[in-house]
Amino acid sequence: MNIQSITVFALCLLGFSCSDKGDNNPEACNGDTRREVKLMIDDRNILVDTVPEWTTIEALGALEVPDDVKSETARLDLELKSYAVRAYVEEVDRKHDGDYHILLKSGEEYLICEVPNPDCDYAESAFMREKYRSVVSFIESNELEGQYVYITGVAFVDIDHHYARKQADNNLELHPVFDIHF
Repeated sequence: MNIQSITVFALCLLGFSCSDKGDNNPEACNGDTRREVKLMIDDRNILVDTVPEWTTIEALGALEVPDDVKSETARLDLELKSYAVRAYVEEVDRKHDGDYHILLKSGEEYLICEVPNPDCDYAESAFMREKYRSVVSFIESNELEGQYVYITGVAFVDIDHHYARKQADNNLELHPVFDIHF
C-alpha cells in the first residue's frame, strides 16, 4: 500500500465521508430514496390527513403494504394518513443524511420514525418545515432513550433494504414525524 492509499483510508476512518451520503454531499441530504414523499413536498402532500389516528406499533406493522416499492415510487394511498403512537424509545440516532431516526419498540416489534433535516435545501419548500425544526429541538433538548414518548407522523413505506435491521416487518415507518412529546 502506498502513502496515498493509506492517507485516503485514514481520512475515511476519521469520518471525512468517502461515501455518497452526508453533509459533504448536498444530493444526499434527507436521503435520496423517495425524498419528495418523505419531506411532504410531492404533488399529493395536500391530500395527507394530518389529523392522526391513534394506533400501536403492532397495528402499524400488521398493515398490508405493497412489496414492490422502489426509489421512484410516488406517494401511495396508504401514505395519505397520519398516525400517533405512544411507545418506548430504544434508540435515537442522527444519520449521515441529517435526519433523526427514533427507533420505537413494543415487545418484539419495532417502528422507525424519522424527522427530516429542516436545514436541508430540499426542506425549504416543505409546509411542515417549522414542525420538523420543533421536533429536532425537542430531540436535542431531551434524553429520549429509555423513555416513553408520543410521536405523530405520516405513514411511509420504505424500500426493502435487503439486510436485517430493527424495523417493522412491512417496512412501514412514520416519516416525517411532525410532533413528539412526553
